[in-house]
Amino acid sequence: MLRPRHATLLALALLCVPAQAQRGRCGAPEPVFSAAAVPADCGYLTNSPQPEYEPTCTYEIPVVFHVIQSTSGAGFLSAATIQEQIDVLNEDFLALPGSLGAPGTNSSIRFRLATTAPDGSATTGITYSTNNSWFQDSGAYWNTLAWDTNRYMNVYTNAVPCCFGYVADFPSNGIVGQARDRIVLWWEAVGRQPTAGWPLNRGRTATHEAGHYLGLYHTFCGGCGSATDCYGTGDLICDTNREQSSTSGCPGSKSSCASADPIHNYMDYTDDPCLWEFTPEQVNRMRCTLENWRVDLSPTAVAQQTVRAGTPSNPLALLPGQTSGPSLGAVWDPVVDHTTFEPSATVDFLLLSLSSINVPAGAKGTLLCDVPFLLVLQNNAPGTPFPLAIPVVSELLGFPFCVQAASSSAPGQFRLTNALDCVFGN
Repeated sequence: MLRPRHATLLALALLCVPAQAQRGRCGAPEPVFSAAAVPADCGYLTNSPQPEYEPTCTYEIPVVFHVIQSTSGAGFLSAATIQEQIDVLNEDFLALPGSLGAPGTNSSIRFRLATTAPDGSATTGITYSTNNSWFQDSGAYWNTLAWDTNRYMNVYTNAVPCCFGYVADFPSNGIVGQARDRIVLWWEAVGRQPTAGWPLNRGRTATHEAGHYLGLYHTFCGGCGSATDCYGTGDLICDTNREQSSTSGCPGSKSSCASADPIHNYMDYTDDPCLWEFTPEQVNRMRCTLENWRVDLSPTAVAQQTVRAGTPSNPLALLPGQTSGPSLGAVWDPVVDHTTFEPSATVDFLLLSLSSINVPAGAKGTLLCDVPFLLVLQNNAPGTPFPLAIPVVSELLGFPFCVQAASSSAPGQFRLTNALDCVFGN
């Protein structure tokens, strides 16, 4: 069932992979366009980019790697190689400067190896199994190995014969929460280092399959398709040019549907060194998938804080790094440091609002949080934390608000200082 969008708060099918002697690029299923569509912004056969899915907060996805080996030892991957693969995912999804993924779009989606197992124990986020059948991607190994697929991205590595990697199905087609919900990677395509089996490897197989896992289709899905219904045909994305067929190798250019093919897009089949982008609308769809289909995968919209000092600049009282939140279900403990601007303060205030403003308020400073204030907190022990319990309300996740500091040394007199623009996270 779809979860609703952020409320107003506080006021596929069979694998389309032919039998082949040569390993294919991707074994993900293609969407079946005769199936009944589920109405949604990022549904199985529908797409409608919305501003609420823009990357205004960071989603963090816990990952567990299930390394499957043969009795001969083939398939072993070190923790360093797996961490290297996580690093590549983050370079590509965050378009990190200086990385191969830098020219792309920052999705504000990042990945980390899980540190807590389903039973609550500490973990490296890596499991190892030895089974010759599983190593050939045979048998329902996921029924034995899977961690809660609602809460972890399960990645399996083995000698999958069909291809470099695949997903079992797309999140909007009913697989979420099932044990078989997974990414499978050919073990020699893991990490950024080339191997004998995949000399052009740079770790982009995982990037491609993670795109599928978050609801993206191949850029060439549906071929040239309709030129007038780009949100209802093909890859359901309008800012990826239509493409008649997949791209192999690393051509200087390629055109097939009266426009340049998106050969540098992670969802094409181009060689790894020539891939470097998701488009803004692909990012919008992936974030929509997290909010509507994989709602328990990343309860982590990572809390963000940006300091604003006003115009003219007024003293810094709230600084990022002083708090551990604001996270759902946690106690947020911001501290007002008034020692340099109101050293004789007898009371500190925090003013919380749903929106920001920038209005000079005379000797009091610059008003940076809009009125009417949602909440005013008073602390009669200046310089100590303001404990504020953040409720566990899923609709708050990623919700922005403004908090401003003020101090007073006499009744009726106070001085405004800087503000933090914050986002609720978990």
